[in-house]
Amino acid sequence: MSRCSDAIICEAIFDKVVRQVHNISITTTDYIAVLDDSAKYGAHCKHSNIECIGNIQELCFQHIYPNQSIYFSFLTCLNSDSSRVGTKRWAKKCIQDECGLDYDPIDKCVNSNLGKELFISSVQKAYRRNVTKSCTIFINGKLRCIRDGIWYNCDGGYSVDDFVYDIKDAYYNNYNNYNNHIN
Repeated sequence: MSRCSDAIICEAIFDKVVRQVHNISITTTDYIAVLDDSAKYGAHCKHSNIECIGNIQELCFQHIYPNQSIYFSFLTCLNSDSSRVGTKRWAKKCIQDECGLDYDPIDKCVNSNLGKELFISSVQKAYRRNVTKSCTIFINGKLRCIRDGIWYNCDGGYSVDDFVYDIKDAYYNNYNNYNNHIN
């Protein structure tokens, strides 16, 4: 939901979270839309086709340039003028100016079957998880928090420090469980 105000708030928080836990976690974004084989991008987005394009740009960026810190810098740049999200000119400016990367591979992905496939796969993943609100946060495969105008179902809180704590906790618990299983 590249044009959703709740997603923009979550991404701003997770830009700061990722800076602290990028070496122990993988943070991805998935998108809510209504699948439709006859739709131009394979689904209908809540905020029109321009949002679908923005979603595909973000997925292509994440696919081609998987560094999480750079990805969230890209998102932060895009979100600084959310009315331009989904436009080629804005994505190109953010990729080149903010990230110092080449836009051409992203453009090729966006305008190919790969971009559409990444988008459909992302929508299917959100659907399988019963995600209906943007932004819905999972940590270690478990629902952690939802932002839909307000924060809710956030038993561990919803600040940067709260998310960092839970990600580190999940990482170290998994690490210890793995080591205990091996021994």
